Amino acid sequence: MEENIDSRLGSADNTERTAVLLGAGASKDAGLPLTSELAGAIVDKANEAGHGPSRGRPDWVRAINAVYAGMVGYQGARGENPRSAVNIETLISAVRLLRDRENHEVAPFVASWSAALSNFGSSNLPTQSGKAILDSVGKALSSRIGFEDRNITEAVARIARAALRPDLKEPFERAEEFILASLVELLGAHGDVSYFAPLLQLAREQVGGVDVITLNYDLTVETAAANENISVNRGVEGWRPGEYLQFLPVDGQLNLMKLHGSLDWQPSVSPDAPHSQLSPRGIRVVPPKASPETWGHQRRDLPWIVVGDREKLATDGPTLVLNFAARSALLRATHLAVAGYSFSDVHINAMIRDWLGGDSARTMSILDPHWPRQRFYDTSEDFRSALMAEYGRRFDGRGRGILARVQPVEGTTGDRLGELLSSRPSLAPDPIVTVTVTQNEDSVRFDVTWLGLALTEVSLTVRPLTEPGSNYGFSATTPLFDALPIPAETSSRGLWGSGMSREFWGTGVTVTVYAPPETVLPVELDIDGSTIAGVEGWRGTVGAA
Repeated sequence: MEENIDSRLGSADNTERTAVLLGAGASKDAGLPLTSELAGAIVDKANEAGHGPSRGRPDWVRAINAVYAGMVGYQGARGENPRSAVNIETLISAVRLLRDRENHEVAPFVASWSAALSNFGSSNLPTQSGKAILDSVGKALSSRIGFEDRNITEAVARIARAALRPDLKEPFERAEEFILASLVELLGAHGDVSYFAPLLQLAREQVGGVDVITLNYDLTVETAAANENISVNRGVEGWRPGEYLQFLPVDGQLNLMKLHGSLDWQPSVSPDAPHSQLSPRGIRVVPPKASPETWGHQRRDLPWIVVGDREKLATDGPTLVLNFAARSALLRATHLAVAGYSFSDVHINAMIRDWLGGDSARTMSILDPHWPRQRFYDTSEDFRSALMAEYGRRFDGRGRGILARVQPVEGTTGDRLGELLSSRPSLAPDPIVTVTVTQNEDSVRFDVTWLGLALTEVSLTVRPLTEPGSNYGFSATTPLFDALPIPAETSSRGLWGSGMSREFWGTGVTVTVYAPPETVLPVELDIDGSTIAGVEGWRGTVGAA
């Protein structure tokens, strides 16, 4: 029986279901480089392969160098961080676009290309024009009828045009082949992948298995699943162009949707098609074997890799059906766990945006090694900041917490994947702070334990309630004072702190502060600081009888 569209889109019930999105950072703990690190490593390998003086390097090596340097220089000239200019996707995308630059829709509007692209095209100058010049000069010298100035002028013009706008198709084709072969070598050398155990456990325990959307080309998840005898469905095995990819929920199974390709996928063309334009573009799964050491011109055993917004919405291969399958997987999920994704891919961000906006009950948890500690997220900064500003922890007009829909988790995939998969957005703990007050002859002691998210940029203030007109309070603000002995005389009002670092107040940590002995209880205690989820604090009366 043919599967209907509703079953492909997902279940209509309200059963909680977690889907997972993996970016390059999720493979870093297996010893693999990030996308930004890959680009630099491949440039180094290209220059090692084409060793020699700059002018003597092969054109394809000089092409890679020109692209990398041009993108870095452009980013730096705009005042942006040049180190973030190139990653493996932007490198491959630029090489492919320049390979076919004459067919690009903006080509008619480009008067001249960068001089850097012309410096290595001299080997492709039209030799027939040079021969024509020699022939014309020979005729002119042996003839008394006159010089063949027009023929010489036209030949020189052809050479000049070719030098100004050289045919770069061949060097960029070879550059792309080297990059893809290097990818197989660099990403195929992963290490221990046992840290994916919580993901495999989710596949075992969750009804219908688990749907994993990945932007990675490597085989780390497949290897981890094979080690634990978990069935993996990547869809393309047995897939025929023109059909949907099958990613049905199956108990104990991991559905792996590799939206940008895989090291062991290669494009295939049906040999039975009557014409190349009518041949469906499929995928064949083969063990990755390409290596720069055995690399040769016009290889056909290179991986199917999708980069750039144009290719990610292209119609050749399984690109569109993979994207449809990913959206369908999200539609049957109530929670999305994200690990190692930088939120720099426009079409993935749009997928997340539409999914979150479609149902107010849907939630996310995002794992990142370096969450900023800031009071407020700016929606104009980047997509992740916009998510936190709109769906992160917030407060209403009365200072009451609003249940978030996006939960930040700090750490690496290797250390915190289990917490990521089980984490859900929640209100601040109640109570968020506990205080013990001890009054003696020398001082009033406050032992304050913070139970919320770890704080930075902390201010802790004690205000007297018996003097409503008073403009003073005893306060310890960032940086909080180091531990100090209680002064022998405490006639001057002040507050001393102990047990806390200058910049950080961790969850469950108790801070002891002292007020002068004449302090009248109860007092108001005010805590304010920044967390990975935004501003957080507490205000209350302590020391009441």
